[in-house]
Amino acid sequence: MILRYLTSRGAWPAAIALVVLVAAACSSASTGDSSLEPGGPGGANVEATSSGAVTAGAPSATSISAEARDLQFKLDALYSQREGVETTAVRQAADTGNKGFIAPIVDLAASGFADDERAAIANALTRLTGQEFDPTSFNLHEDAYRWLGQHPEIEAVPGYDGWKGELYGIIDRRFIDFFYDGVPARVPISGAQWGGVSVDGIPPLDNPKFLLPDEATYLGFDEPVFGVTINGDARAYPLRILAWHELSNDVVGGKPVALVY
Repeated sequence: MILRYLTSRGAWPAAIALVVLVAAACSSASTGDSSLEPGGPGGANVEATSSGAVTAGAPSATSISAEARDLQFKLDALYSQREGVETTAVRQAADTGNKGFIAPIVDLAASGFADDERAAIANALTRLTGQEFDPTSFNLHEDAYRWLGQHPEIEAVPGYDGWKGELYGIIDRRFIDFFYDGVPARVPISGAQWGGVSVDGIPPLDNPKFLLPDEATYLGFDEPVFGVTINGDARAYPLRILAWHELSNDVVGGKPVALVY
């Protein structure tokens, strides 16, 4: 569905790159690419099933219970690289009544664009949360994401971290370095959402050059800046510049500083 979304909006370069990315991912499975093997650079156990569904970090069948295997199967079936959102699997996940499926279904709300997909997602969220979600609403994902953020007590089903990495890995394969089963996190992984660019898609402002106040004639008197003073070393980072980078790495007063906006 991400591919359909890109092509429908004329983003052919991105669509072609995505096809190449998906093809490379498939070929690596057949050629034994070590980056996708257990313990590879991504740190995730990744397999591709014959149906094209994503299987991330699936434990061996002998090490988990039948119930856990069933949950893992239902999670893996929610999305496939070939078909996108699997509406039947979404309904089956809701049939379990397990609130752990809310997090992955909220993620799907950001990637489901067809009417039948949005209907299945909204219906599943309504059944699992007890709150009504409108499939025709432009803010379906935003509303669901906000609801989930208000319920931090809800834990995602096992395997969700790796599943999320594979979902975002369709956009940029390097996302599996951030989301994999067992990834250490201080906040719920469900709260992490794609920002609309690939990994490192926004370059940071590293060791920027500075002007004296009188030399900064491009700034208006009332324009906002971020001010930092350490050990007598004072710096000002104009908002209009930092907004393009969102991150500046600098050394102020002999101390390394990361300024995030």
